[in-house]
Parts: sequence; structure tokens; C-alpha cells
Amino acid sequence: MEKNIVHKDLTYSEAIELVILDNGGYAPLKYIYENIEKYRKKTGLTPDNTIQERVQRDNRFTRIAKGIYALTDFVNNLENSNDKYIEFTDREVVIKNIERAETEKIVSQKIRIGQNDFRQALLKNLKKCPITNLDEKRLLIASHIKPWVYCDNNERLDINNGFLLSPLFDKLFDKSVGLITFTTEKEILISNKLTKENIQRLGVTHKQIIEDLPVKGREDFLEYHRRYIFQG
Repeated sequence: MEKNIVHKDLTYSEAIELVILDNGGYAPLKYIYENIEKYRKKTGLTPDNTIQERVQRDNRFTRIAKGIYALTDFVNNLENSNDKYIEFTDREVVIKNIERAETEKIVSQKIRIGQNDFRQALLKNLKKCPITNLDEKRLLIASHIKPWVYCDNNERLDINNGFLLSPLFDKLFDKSVGLITFTTEKEILISNKLTKENIQRLGVTHKQIIEDLPVKGREDFLEYHRRYIFQG
């Protein structure tokens, strides 16, 4: 059995970084939970919650899929590399760039076409942001309720899985932020992670009724967003 080498002075983030590095630059949360004590003891009443909080908030980590995180430098190196091989912290990562580039090109084209069809359908159906009443098409963003990455092909193009939102509220609603969501009673819920001052600056209040919010047919998608995306 491999003997764990515990470094008492390492922070949680430093230990997480080493665990992810051991796994090749990315790792599921479960793997991090199970292996972090190679580098530091778990402390506190809820250490796994602490670990999750670190990977979500520390800029050295990037979420690449649900429950899976990578080192941000690793992601950037992959995205910026034009070589067949790249080096990452003294590890050689083999990238089959030719095959990968062709595959990604096809996938990107399909995504762009699908997103444009989705946006056009929403513009035709909804016409404006229900919160701000902004109706300038160039400023309206087609926001998926259940994020694109977690959808099947039908959900990605289903206009009931979307709203038209102004840029600010789209950002607040987005999966990477999750600071607002909506109920089927047309209430806007605002995360307590925002300060009172910033909530006041939004021009809306917690549980305010958004009269023009289209909720019919969107109930299941909204439940998903409240449960998995919203940072209450």
C-alpha cells in the first residue's frame, strides 16, 4: 500500500492542486475527496464541503464538466497549444491535435448553427427581456435555463428551455454564476451571495414578481436551474 506523504503546511488549495496534477491535470470531485489526504489531513466538520468550495472559488481551478475540475493552467495550455506535444509542469501531455481539431471544428459548427436557431426562435416567440423590457435584438441574449452542456439534443433547441435576457441578467442567470433564478410563480430569486448594495443596484428585489416572465412549459427546466445552478 502506498504511504501517504502529508505536508502539514499545505493549504487546501495547494493540496487539491497536487491531487489534480497526480491525475493528469483534471479530476472528479470524488477523486479529490478520496486522495487529498496524501498531501494534507482533512480538518473541520465538513472537509469535503471545504474542498468543493475551494475548487469552485479558487481561480487556479476550472470546471470542465459537472463535478469535474481541471487546473486552469492545464486548460489554457491545451487551448493555446498548436503543437502535437505540450509540456505541463514537467509532465508531457500527448495531444492528437489533427484529429482533435477536425472533430472540434465539426462540433463547433453544429453548436453555432443550433445556438443560432435557438436564438432566432426565442426572438420570434418572446421578443424582449421580461425583467428590463429591453427589446433591442442586438442586446438580447438567448439564455438556456438548463445549460447547453447538460442538455440532450432536443432540450438544446427547445424554446421552453430558454429566456431572452439583457446582458447583465443573462450573466447573473448563467451556470458559471447562478446568482438569480425564477420560480413558476414568476418570482425572481436573488442569491444571498450578492451584497445588499449590489442587489439594490440591480433594480429588482428578492421574490419580486416578473409579470412578463414566460413560465408555462418551462416548469421542469426552472426546477433544474433552481436545484443545480442557483447559488442560493
